Amino acid sequence: MKIVYVINSIRGLGGIQKVTLLKANTLADIPLNQVYIIVTDNWKNHPLIHELSAKVTFINLQINYYKDDYKSKFHQIMSNFKITKHYLKLQKAISKINPDIIISVGQSEKYIVPLLHTSAVKIREVHFNSNYRNLTYKSKITSKILNFIDFKIMSKGYSKIILLTKEDKDTFFPNNNKYTYIHNPVVLPKSNNNHIDSNYVIAVGRLSIQKDFISLIKAWNIVHKASPNWKLKIVGEGPERNKLEEEIKKLNLGDSILLTGYSNNVKKEMLESSIFVMTSIFEGFPLVLLEAMSYGLPIVTFDYQFGPKDIIKEGINGFLIENRSIESLSKKIILLIKNKQIRENMSYQALIQVKEFDLSNIISQWMNLFNSLVTKNDLTIH
Repeated sequence: MKIVYVINSIRGLGGIQKVTLLKANTLADIPLNQVYIIVTDNWKNHPLIHELSAKVTFINLQINYYKDDYKSKFHQIMSNFKITKHYLKLQKAISKINPDIIISVGQSEKYIVPLLHTSAVKIREVHFNSNYRNLTYKSKITSKILNFIDFKIMSKGYSKIILLTKEDKDTFFPNNNKYTYIHNPVVLPKSNNNHIDSNYVIAVGRLSIQKDFISLIKAWNIVHKASPNWKLKIVGEGPERNKLEEEIKKLNLGDSILLTGYSNNVKKEMLESSIFVMTSIFEGFPLVLLEAMSYGLPIVTFDYQFGPKDIIKEGINGFLIENRSIESLSKKIILLIKNKQIRENMSYQALIQVKEFDLSNIISQWMNLFNSLVTKNDLTIH
């Protein structure tokens, strides 16, 4: 089976790049599969977040959407007009490959793939929750227009649209068979020597408004008073750093909260911690929760849309905090800090639950989907 992933770039620190590489590499290991990744940009100054298998054919269309964006607002606007060049080059590549499956990961190609002339099955992955525009766009009118184009018009050009969570599917597309969901995968570590008795709580993510670390810092102000010997590590970098530093200083928590910056060894940071906390306003699918669970960390997270309900079993492997309550968040963190036995039980359950999201299980779901769609497509053509 010939499988093509279409994406802007496989370089960078984003979850889309990492998950695409994981899936492409694993699919390429399956006998009779030929896997391709086609990019528009290959940012040499950005790292590969995960290695690319030699079994995967890499094609760079050299559209370079973002090459001149730093120059001016005008250049940012003009880069959008490269879409015609993108379409022509992608069409040429697809015609040469003649794939069975084309997968759009939902970046600049998501409006191009439906227009391609090919007999291949077209699949769209939605790597954010399908409601993200309503949560992030200032203009509700713009949000509605783009959602209509995305999910009402362009969706007609795809055989299947894959969401990341059951909650998203059940909320917005409950009776639409074109939409389904497949969770993101996690690679389970071969060994796990976590320090469940350490006095560190960890949070990981970009220092952005979406991650709402301000709420976590406010909750930690309560935790610190109850457990002054414990420390909070926030691993990540981003535009909200100054605001977070000001909040930490205002609450006099400089000795208790560490903003460690970006780390290229998050595994080490997690293994040295006892509890994982997440305060995002929204996520597509919080892969970092799975990674934390794979290292045996009990979870305390706001019950945001979407993802936690698909991962956390309340009171078993973690706690879901409703209504974004800072007081409730702090109480659950304190409960875990004060009760090592509960931490150990949740750690054990986290290691069991995370196996559901193991890479091999998720790839099996994708192959079953591919086979069913290709069979159906062949019957339709013939």
